[in-house]
Amino acid sequence: MKSLGNYILSGRFKSVAMISLITILSLLVPPLSYILSGAPLGLVTLRKGGKNSFRILIGTVIIITVFGYFSNIGFGMGAAFATSVWLPVWATSIVLRITESQGMAVLVAGGIGILFVLILAFFNEELTVLWQTWIHSLIEGNFSTPEVAQLEEVFDSILPFISGIVAAGIVLSLIVTVLLARRWQSTLYNPGGFRQEFQDLLLPGWLTFLTIACFTLSILNLEDLSRLASNFLAVMLVMHVIQGIASVHRIVFIRALSKNWLILMYSFLMFLPQMALFLVCIGMVDALNRGKKSMPGDAD
Repeated sequence: MKSLGNYILSGRFKSVAMISLITILSLLVPPLSYILSGAPLGLVTLRKGGKNSFRILIGTVIIITVFGYFSNIGFGMGAAFATSVWLPVWATSIVLRITESQGMAVLVAGGIGILFVLILAFFNEELTVLWQTWIHSLIEGNFSTPEVAQLEEVFDSILPFISGIVAAGIVLSLIVTVLLARRWQSTLYNPGGFRQEFQDLLLPGWLTFLTIACFTLSILNLEDLSRLASNFLAVMLVMHVIQGIASVHRIVFIRALSKNWLILMYSFLMFLPQMALFLVCIGMVDALNRGKKSMPGDAD
């Protein structure tokens, strides 16, 4: 990774060529496409700043667009990567570069997710029909008639929250991508620096109260308002999961505990969905506690 990072940062044309190549190869592993295509641009942005990295972004969009046109993948592939991956990664990385605060970067990523939910809210009816059509075509022919009916019932129940689910997935991918880019930069230029910065990650207390407010609204029967609050909540929970993970890393380091605790945490997170809610609670409590201690006058 060091050799690849040094090569990407060694010149503008090399950056464009390598990011384009990695993006094309990432299409072979769609689940990792966001991270693989976004992390190199994040590294360039963190190291060289917004102007230089934006030129590289434009050059990469042009190459990917041309590739998409001649490979029959689609002329709009470059624009799709630009809007969904590179611009969000670029903006979030700039904030992290300026503030040197991973908490602020998480806030920006969450804000992008909230904006995504708001935009989709204007097209709610059209998107509902689109999702229903897509889901029906996906399961029809692959399952028996009773199974199709059951699956459609399940999907119909989560349909009002699909915008929040998609937004939460995007925000999680965005945060992980930018943090990996920061880790990459740290490996090249500041070994050990990422660990301290990640352990210091701190979300503001008002976000915790806003999350609780969204949860309260989501369980009330307020129709559109409850639906919107539920979609916002999905994004905010992802942000607090990241806070919770950072808090656990911090506790393990401060108390000199075995790293097996971290392995156990990530194992539970992968195979036990309830672990995510546990981390949300840890993140909220830690953020409120540390935020209170950092307020002026608390040292007296």
